[in-house]
Amino acid sequence: MPTGKITQRAMHEFTPEVEALAKEILDYSLIRLRTDPPLDGPKTAQELYELAGNTITAKGLGGHEALKLFKEVLATACISTDHPRYLAFIPSAPSEYANLFDLVVGASALYGGSWLEGAGAVFAENQALKWISDLAGMPATAGGVFVQGGTIGNLSALVTARNTFRAKRKDVTRWVLAASADSHSSIKSAAQVMDVEILLIKPDKDGALQGDACAQVIDKYHSENPGHQVFALVATAGTTNLGIIDNLASVSACAKERGIWFHVDGAYGLAALCAPSVRPLFNGIELADSFIVDPHKWLFRAI
Repeated sequence: MPTGKITQRAMHEFTPEVEALAKEILDYSLIRLRTDPPLDGPKTAQELYELAGNTITAKGLGGHEALKLFKEVLATACISTDHPRYLAFIPSAPSEYANLFDLVVGASALYGGSWLEGAGAVFAENQALKWISDLAGMPATAGGVFVQGGTIGNLSALVTARNTFRAKRKDVTRWVLAASADSHSSIKSAAQVMDVEILLIKPDKDGALQGDACAQVIDKYHSENPGHQVFALVATAGTTNLGIIDNLASVSACAKERGIWFHVDGAYGLAALCAPSVRPLFNGIELADSFIVDPHKWLFRAI
């Protein structure tokens, strides 16, 4: 809360005090955009408490003090993701236009949860989803949705796959999810959450999953486990640590020949679809029943 004594009406008025604070905030934002980003670093919880104290009080900090606390203490305890030496795999949006429009969207107070309240925002989201779908060569009828992160994206797709097969096959006693032994931990977590068995398949010497290996392992498993059914086969399009892309074309063929849902975890690397130089590495993605890609990772480098 910006001030201690404040009425509901005053909270929503653009008073001289608010205007002065707005100028401070815009000045700070412009300086931050114009200059090279700082390379700060984390502090311990004790250090931050000694510097910031208890920030939530009945009286409140006031807008000026809140901004000062942010600039001098809280922001400096974070690493700026636009710094060239920030080497983590989740970067920030690369352009000043993107940063400026973050200010615009924040000031506009939009809610994109449904068409009624946010038709314009939802329309823009749908355009972005359609663009990604077209990059992958999906059918014109393909749809998509934004969820919070790749882990939830994988889980959402695989729950859909399982439910689709449950409706078709009442004779199955145990559902099974097949994936590379080197697949992301979220795939194993999804299997645990859904209470399905996971069948891990060894990739080749280069770390890529191949269709023939999938076929051998799945066929052997089915022959030895009557009543068990693999409902989804997961490939990876760009692993987090090494950027390895499974042989999507051959894995998709294995899945299609067996009537299995083909899902591609492209959270980290599938945004490279935007690069014509490497687009052939993703051949087979157009045959996927579902795929995910994280806009907050490589896709930031494409937009």
